[in-house]
Amino acid sequence: MVFSFFNKNAEDKTLVLLVDIGSASVGCALVRRKEGGISQVLATTRTELHFQESLSSAKFLLAMNHALERALKAMQIKTREISLDKGKAEIVSPAYIFCTLSSPWFILKNRHIQLVRDNPFEVNREMLDNLLDKDIELLKEEIKETLPLKDMVIIEKKIIQMKLNGYEIKNPYGQKTSQMDIIVNVGISSGRVVQSIEQKISQFFHSPLIHFGAFPVAAFSAIRDMFPSEKSFIFLDITGEATDVSFSANDILMETTSFPYGKNFFIRKLSTSLHTPHEEAGTLFSMFLRKELPPDQQILVESTVAEAEKEWSSRFGKSINMLSRNGVIPRKVFFTTDVDLTPFFSRLITKEKTELLLNESFEVQYINQPLVANFISFAPEVSRDSFLVIEALLVEKIIHSSQL
Repeated sequence: MVFSFFNKNAEDKTLVLLVDIGSASVGCALVRRKEGGISQVLATTRTELHFQESLSSAKFLLAMNHALERALKAMQIKTREISLDKGKAEIVSPAYIFCTLSSPWFILKNRHIQLVRDNPFEVNREMLDNLLDKDIELLKEEIKETLPLKDMVIIEKKIIQMKLNGYEIKNPYGQKTSQMDIIVNVGISSGRVVQSIEQKISQFFHSPLIHFGAFPVAAFSAIRDMFPSEKSFIFLDITGEATDVSFSANDILMETTSFPYGKNFFIRKLSTSLHTPHEEAGTLFSMFLRKELPPDQQILVESTVAEAEKEWSSRFGKSINMLSRNGVIPRKVFFTTDVDLTPFFSRLITKEKTELLLNESFEVQYINQPLVANFISFAPEVSRDSFLVIEALLVEKIIHSSQL
């Protein structure tokens, strides 16, 4: 049984717990909100999932839960320390908990809903809710081969654009129109996954509600804050097991697709080619990235990595071509990945050529801590985790707009 400091303790309305569920690691952060000012990251931690030699959904979920437990335990201890440092007689608990999922833990779809009638009609909340619910049922049918219907949970449902009679409008309620066009982001996850995360968090922290979301949505919001002039761009989230590719056009997150090649794809290739355990292959890959291998071994590893690069680039190119259905592909590419992989993937993205760009190179920008320095601060000696920082930027918007 896990001991909790927070069974009967007060909630701190300024304290937020962030939980980042990735495909190779789980991260957590404690953030202190500051009304009208810059929020501060008080603590971060990140724990690795045990490497999966062969991907099995049951084993993968178990590994994620073990990593989540270790991360939450570290945050629980840190919250206690923060409370004691402030001289509080009781240990406080974060009032808000936000959990952000990366691939393969979510499905994110962009939906275009249109309603046309001969006679003008008045827009109201009930009408919109019914339209969204009906379309979500259609979406569930479309993806039931990927995720069984009985296991689907909606984690995100957000209207990102609405037009009445062809004109964009922010507040449609009470307005009359004969044509309504809506673009909606819908995030779906596995009920089994969501429930296991909720149960694990509840062992360490008390919260009446845990808010779930998809990482591409958080990244899209952060990029718009940091680069307000960039209305159209591509965003890549490159994790341990997957790469998510998102396409933004005219300030709208249009579509997200994914392919199952991340850092571990290269490690598995090395393990197979060199007939070495995955742990040793991971060490070789890290040393290769840092150029620390002996010359003969560097050449051997480089040959295998080069072949894997071709496969990754091919899948990236196919994703770009698929997203091009939505219009012209922008040259600007933002991406997130582990710090040590930044030069490696920056080079791969930059050298990717496509006819849609007339064979010009992408303009690549890694999302790192210096870029968000004007939006969030850090307590002394706190590790800068770019994934958690991106999620922290979205929290205040959600809390403020929802009035939680």
